[in-house]
Amino acid sequence: MSIAIMSQLFKAHLGSTSRKMLAVRLADFADDDGKGIWPTVGRLAQETELSERTVQRILAEFVDEGILVVRAKGGSKPGEATRYDFDLRAIARLKPSKEASDGCHDVTRDTVSPATPATATGDTDDADGCHHVTQTVIEPPIEPSDEREAREAVSEDGPAETPQSIDRSFRRWMPSWPTYVGDSVDAARLAWGSLSPEERAEAAARTGDYLDAAKAGGRKTICSMAVYLREKRWEKLPAKSAVPQGPKLAGPFGKLWMATRFADLFRKPYGQGLELNPFERRLADKIERLIASGAEPPADLTNMERQMLADGQPVRHLMRDKVLRLGWPLVNEMQARASEAKGYPCPQELMPFAEAFQQVKRDGDLFAAWKAEHGRRGWPFLPEGRLPDWIWFPQLITADGGGFDVSAALEHFHHQISDYLAPRSRGNDDAA
Repeated sequence: MSIAIMSQLFKAHLGSTSRKMLAVRLADFADDDGKGIWPTVGRLAQETELSERTVQRILAEFVDEGILVVRAKGGSKPGEATRYDFDLRAIARLKPSKEASDGCHDVTRDTVSPATPATATGDTDDADGCHHVTQTVIEPPIEPSDEREAREAVSEDGPAETPQSIDRSFRRWMPSWPTYVGDSVDAARLAWGSLSPEERAEAAARTGDYLDAAKAGGRKTICSMAVYLREKRWEKLPAKSAVPQGPKLAGPFGKLWMATRFADLFRKPYGQGLELNPFERRLADKIERLIASGAEPPADLTNMERQMLADGQPVRHLMRDKVLRLGWPLVNEMQARASEAKGYPCPQELMPFAEAFQQVKRDGDLFAAWKAEHGRRGWPFLPEGRLPDWIWFPQLITADGGGFDVSAALEHFHHQISDYLAPRSRGNDDAA
């Protein structure tokens, strides 16, 4: 422990209670020469009641400001801490904390108000008090460390920037520029410092957009960092559109899951291998010849051959079977995952339309109507087994005759999501 350094830090103006608390704790580890400091970030955070992120930030600031000097970088082995030394000359140059004065008797630094036994609190009736001013000592309020850190972070990282923090933000941004290795760093740093905090944030946020736009425009060379910053070229970019929400993992047979399933079924079959292969073509030709001959079917026909014979249209039968099995790969994947009780990442854009879905009892009449509608449209139905008791379908529109007009319910939902389907349908048609 270095009492001398600790005393200097107590008297110095360090900018915040968090910085002073950490500096004093570091001095507790140092020897009389300010050397030999290597506690872990976790230990410092625990003993100062600061977050590890705050400790790391303040340590980086002390290094940038020259108060600390890195002697050995840690992290090469588990639990290995970075070793620091204090720079005693930098500590000696720190500004002292503001002197407190009571406005009379010069600065006494007394911590007890003049008081008589009769007025032990130094109240205005105390003849020995100074101008009848009570010198009541107010203890600092006890507040949770996370609230204190949040308040101090606002004051330290807000509009009151320092040259060191501006330079750190520049060094963080600089590697994002593709030519920064051979660029003029000094000119770029000067241009960065001349921007307002809001402009610096916008410049960093739109860097990728600017580089993409330059590449899309056919530019073979990119301007220097300084030109981008000085001319504020990000302001010439079109306004950035709102980023759509990412997919949400939806549970099987729920509202969003079923809406995503129907949205895929509305598209034309787009799976691979939908044409007949040579074996299937020969099989279709065999059944067609059998139908044309009018002869009795041989006893050794397979079940598929018997079904094709009964269907009377072998090619259509095989194509229908292929479409049901392979036509919608996304639906197949969703239902395969559902058979293992796994959800599927579904687009949240469909959620506003899915909210109106209604639950349908499994194996009921309405459920049978939905199954029949799938068959009529040539769609695969829900997988057998492991179906829940209730499944979500589009809101039913009751038919005039009192039946279940599930076809109208589907068409209504199809119309609602037409804007969502349009770009995807074009993409599938091109890919087919």
